[in-house]
Amino acid sequence: MNKYALALVNIKGLGVKTFSYLIPDEMKEKIQIGQAILVPFGRQGLINAFCVGFSDYLPEEIKAKKISKILDETPLFSIDYLKLLEWVGNYYCCDLVTVLNAAIPLKLIEKVSKTEQSVEFVSFEGATKRQIEVLQKLKDSGKMPLVMFEKYAKTTRQTIKKLEALGCLKLSTEEIYRNPLDILRIENTEPLSTLEGEQLSAYDGISKKIKENPSAQMLLYGVTASGKTEVYFKLIDDTIKAGKNVLFLAPEIALASQLTKRLAKKFGTKDVAIWHSSISDGERYDVWQRLYKDDIKILAGARSAVFAPLKNIGLIIIDEEHEGAYKQTSPAPRYDAKVVAQKLSEFHHCPLLLGSATPDISVYYRAVNSGNLFEMKHRYRNAPIAPVTVINMQEHSKAAYRSVISKPLQTAINETLEKKQQVILLINRRGFSTYTQCQACGHVIECPNCAIPMIWHSKDQRLKCHYCNQVERFPDVCPECGSDALKNSGTGTQKIEQYVKELFPEHNVERVDSDVMVRKGEHIRLLERFQKGDIDILVGTQMIAKGLDNPNVTLVGVISADASFNLPDFRASERGFQLLTQVAGRAGRGEFTGRVFFQTYNPDYYALASAKSQNYGEFYSTEIAAREEFDYPPFSQMIRLIISSMNNFRAEKSAQEIALRMCMMIEKYGISERLEVLGPTPCVIERINGYYRFQIIIKNKLEEKGHNFISSFLNKITMPKDIKLAIDVDPLDIL
Repeated sequence: MNKYALALVNIKGLGVKTFSYLIPDEMKEKIQIGQAILVPFGRQGLINAFCVGFSDYLPEEIKAKKISKILDETPLFSIDYLKLLEWVGNYYCCDLVTVLNAAIPLKLIEKVSKTEQSVEFVSFEGATKRQIEVLQKLKDSGKMPLVMFEKYAKTTRQTIKKLEALGCLKLSTEEIYRNPLDILRIENTEPLSTLEGEQLSAYDGISKKIKENPSAQMLLYGVTASGKTEVYFKLIDDTIKAGKNVLFLAPEIALASQLTKRLAKKFGTKDVAIWHSSISDGERYDVWQRLYKDDIKILAGARSAVFAPLKNIGLIIIDEEHEGAYKQTSPAPRYDAKVVAQKLSEFHHCPLLLGSATPDISVYYRAVNSGNLFEMKHRYRNAPIAPVTVINMQEHSKAAYRSVISKPLQTAINETLEKKQQVILLINRRGFSTYTQCQACGHVIECPNCAIPMIWHSKDQRLKCHYCNQVERFPDVCPECGSDALKNSGTGTQKIEQYVKELFPEHNVERVDSDVMVRKGEHIRLLERFQKGDIDILVGTQMIAKGLDNPNVTLVGVISADASFNLPDFRASERGFQLLTQVAGRAGRGEFTGRVFFQTYNPDYYALASAKSQNYGEFYSTEIAAREEFDYPPFSQMIRLIISSMNNFRAEKSAQEIALRMCMMIEKYGISERLEVLGPTPCVIERINGYYRFQIIIKNKLEEKGHNFISSFLNKITMPKDIKLAIDVDPLDIL
C-alpha cells in the first residue's frame, strides 16, 4: 500500500511544482491518479492540488504533511495520460512538471464549475387557480432553469418559493456546462456530401489501409480545393459509428473555429467540442470534464488539443500538417503536436491521418517510402487551378502605387471589384513598416533588448518589438548622428491596408493579423463578415493563406513573394513554396474563374516557379536532393541548443564548453560520423530581450539511440545561474 502521494500544486510566485504528502489511512483505498485534492502548504494554508503519483519511501530528512481531503472522487486524468506526458518530457528533454504545466490548465486545480438552479414539476395539490396555471406551464415544458422559467411563466421568485413550500415543485442546484461553441451559432445540421472521383479513391484506400493496420500513420496529399475535408468527414462518420472518438487538429485558432463550425453542422453541437488557448477557463474546465467522462465524440482544436484527455480515440486527423504552428517554439516543452499525435496514436492503437496540399518534406518522404501516401491531384470535379501571373518588380516598381502595388495588380483588383467579387492580398509582415532608418547615416532603430529593428505601428503611433513587446515613441532625431532624417521603410500589413484604402476608397478593406486578433472571437467575426461578402478586400499575413473557402474570392495578390525565401534557414524555400501555393489556392474555389499575382524581384527562383505551376512533385524532387546532400531532415534529426546570457562573453564561453564536452564524448564512443556537432555560433538574431544568444546544432543520424545519447548528456549538465540553456528537439527554424 502506497504511503505517499505526489501532489501537483500551483504556488503563487513559484508556479507549478510537485511535493510529497502522507496519505491518511482513511484515504488509502480511495485516492487515485488525477484526483483533485486539498493539501496544506506553508503560510498559504490549504490549497488545491492534483495527485500525479505514489511512492512508499521518502528521505528521512523530509517530513511529509498529510493530505487534508479528496476534493473530487472523479479523476480528471488517468495514469495512461501521465505516461504520454512522461514520454513528451523524455523526448523533448525537460522534466515532467514542465510538461504537466503545459498540458493541464492551471485553473483545473481550482474548481471553476458553474451551477444554476432548476425547477421541476411535482403536483397540483394545494395550489390556487393562478398557481395551477404556472404549474401547468412547468409540467408542459418539463424541467428547466429557474431564471428561464420565471420569464417563460411570467411569475416571481416569491410565487415559486410558495409552491416549493407546498411541495408542488422542486428546486435543485446543478452543475452546468459552458459551451464554447455557442459563439458559432449552429442551428441546423447538414448531411454528409457524397464522395466523388479522387475523393472516393482516397477514402477507399485509407479505409483499406486502416483495416490492414489499425495504427497506420498516413498522409493525404490533395491539391487546394480537391475536397480533402469531405474525405475527413466520411472517415469521422465511420469512426463514430464504430463507437470510437475523433481528435481533429487545425494549425491555428481561426482555422480550428472554422473547422469546428463545419463539424458541428455535420455532426451536431452535442457531440462536438473545441479546445484552444482562447476559450475561457470555465469553458476549458467544462470541456475537460466532459472529455474525461467520455461525453464528447469529436474534439477539434489547435496545437494544445493534443493534450486534452479525449478517451477511446479511434482516429486522429491533422489538417494542414505542414504548418509551423503545430510546433511550440517557446517556452518548454518545445513540443510538436504532430510528433505527440504519432505517440498518441500508438497509445490508442488508432490511425493517424495527416493532410496537406503542400506536405512537409520529411512527412512526404516517410509516406512515400512506407506506402502510406494517398493522393488527390486535381481540384474537386476537375475545376481548374487559378492561373498565376508573375510580376517582375524590377520592371514594374517605378510605375507601382507607392512602389508597392503594381499596375497589373491594381487593374486586376479593380476588375474583380467591378464584378462584385472579392480580393485577398497577402503581405507576410505585421505592422506599418519593417524598419526605421536614418537617411543621413544609415542607422536603423533597433529594439534596446533585441538585435532586430523596431517596427512602426501607425494606429498606435509607436515603435514595437515583435519579440519582447518593447514599445517606444518615434524618436525626434537619430540617436546615432542627431539628424532628423528618420524614415519608415519596408512594408507591413498596416501600410498595405492604408494604400489599398487610398486606391479603392469606395470599398470595404479589412486587415487580418495577430495585432487585430486581440479580442475573443474577433477572428470568427471578421472571417464571417468576409464570407458574407461584407468585406471586399482582405489584407493579411499568412493567417489568411490557408483554410479560407470562400467561393466569391477570385483574385489573390502576393505583395512580396520573395519575403519567405530570404531567411537564413534551410527550410526557407519549403516555407516560401508552401505559403505561395496555399494562398494561390484561395482563388477560384467557386463557379468563377480565379486569378493569382505574385510580385517578385527574383522571378526565376526554383521554389517560386514550382509554386506558380502548383507542382509539388517538381519542388519535392529538387528539395529532397539538397536535403540528402547536406544531411538535413529527413536524413537526420536536428537538435538545437541555445545558450544565452546577459553577458556576451559568458554566453559564448558556456556554449564553447558544452560543444567541446559533447564532441569529446562522441569521439570517445566512436560515433562522430553519425552524430555531428555544428558550432557554437551566434544566433541569426544575436540578442533577444537583453540576452546574448549562441547556438549549437546537432545532426543525429543514429535515430533513437542518438537521441538517447544526447538526452543523457544534456541531463548531466548543470548551468550557472546567469546562463540559460534551451533545448529544441526538431527545431522549426534556426534563427
